[in-house]
Amino acid sequence: MKHCAVLLAGGSGSRMNSQGEDKLLYSIHSTNSFRLCYEAFLNANKIDNVVIIYRDSEQLKLLKKEIEIAHQTGNRQFDPILVMGGKERKDSVFNGLTNCPSTCEFVYVHDCARPMIQAKTINQLHEIVCQTGAVAIARPLYDTIKIIEEKDTRDQTPCTTKSIDRSNIWIMETPQVARKEWLQQGMNVALEQDIFTTDEVSVLELIQKKVTMLKTEYPNPKITSRADWPYLSFLLSST
Repeated sequence: MKHCAVLLAGGSGSRMNSQGEDKLLYSIHSTNSFRLCYEAFLNANKIDNVVIIYRDSEQLKLLKKEIEIAHQTGNRQFDPILVMGGKERKDSVFNGLTNCPSTCEFVYVHDCARPMIQAKTINQLHEIVCQTGAVAIARPLYDTIKIIEEKDTRDQTPCTTKSIDRSNIWIMETPQVARKEWLQQGMNVALEQDIFTTDEVSVLELIQKKVTMLKTEYPNPKITSRADWPYLSFLLSST
């Protein structure tokens, strides 16, 4: 069991502006974000098993139902490892790593708020990580980026701006994949030096590991607010 995924499903979804609403289980057509992510990894024949990070016992019950549905309609089944998340994303990933099987060599960390990920892409990640040790889904930045030097940025306040060279800037997405031992080493450094990290590539940077960037041929957006639902619904209708 060399290739395992850590599916992050335990986030609070604080930006959804609706108490008690789980953005990963919110209905999108006849499915939801969590199930779409789970099915993508289930259909990627290079993945041996998954560790699912959940928020609380109530959410866990709902996630188990989604797993059952995915197994009924899929060609194979996982024996998912269910792990409660931590306070921050990095804590949840650490819990996931700790609970990966001892035989696991490569870990695929995916935020289940990105439901458009496809099995073919996960298999591509498998091919690359076996050769390079680390790869992440990302896309180059095409928009113009400005730095505003004033702290006061209220509406209609004139600001001094400065342009940023965008030629080498990439927007990070997930999955982010690396050798398990690299992720563990990087997280240990972050813990020892009290460094806050926001993704797995940040962890790898702490131990000077190079990462391959893989751009998908399709949108891979993240659900952050209720305004994202119409776009996701459109994308699913177009697949």
